[in-house]
Amino acid sequence: MAENAQAPSYLPLVRAVADGLRHRCGVLEGDRVLVACSGGADSVALLRALHLLHDRRKWNLSLTVAHVQHHLRPEDEAEGDAAFVEALAGRLGLKYVRRDITPGEAEGNIEANAREQRYAALAEMAGEVGATYVATAHHADDQLETLLMAILRGTTAKGLRGIAWQRSLHDTVTLIRPMLNATHAEAIELLESLDQPWREDVTNLDKSRTRARLRHEVLPVLRELRPSVARKAVELGDHLRDSSSEAL
Repeated sequence: MAENAQAPSYLPLVRAVADGLRHRCGVLEGDRVLVACSGGADSVALLRALHLLHDRRKWNLSLTVAHVQHHLRPEDEAEGDAAFVEALAGRLGLKYVRRDITPGEAEGNIEANAREQRYAALAEMAGEVGATYVATAHHADDQLETLLMAILRGTTAKGLRGIAWQRSLHDTVTLIRPMLNATHAEAIELLESLDQPWREDVTNLDKSRTRARLRHEVLPVLRELRPSVARKAVELGDHLRDSSSEAL
């Protein structure tokens, strides 16, 4: 029986992911995709959206769920996240893989170390399962935050391009952000429609961190002034990236 337009598989987030996969990320029928899932709302929503496209709308996608344990938070919380993601993958009938990294043991900035080690781990896992794509759950609100952070630091037009829809992660692996034109609110809408729980990382509420303060204090004001502000940030990044390509 065909689903109606109000079914979860036709909600805005799923439509945005479908559009992003086809028109921005170049994912084709039969491609293998490694889905990075922390257990947080955004990555769980991306996983559920991709699974809905495969299961309900008959996209032929080969999905594997990947989790990276950073060992930066209390072990009981972090292992709870890992167990949650593994159980969710099992419930959806998907293969689950995991890597442990230790960015706190390396010299330099911990966040930069974590990012570098996380992407290296994802590329390694993608290679092991034969995936040509690694999908992460960056969305339009993340793009807006990224542009605001760049402005605060001081940047050029190149810095205002923000998060790309895709980039090379390894010789044979491409990193994709298929939900970049969706919003966090749309992710929550999908999860609530599915009665799908998620894990909360309390460090995201720490307003001593600039990005968290922007997220909780500045973005709500911008959305009140212009509800479409996050998507405008995505459009700006796309325009600057396209202009840069045309200049080459």
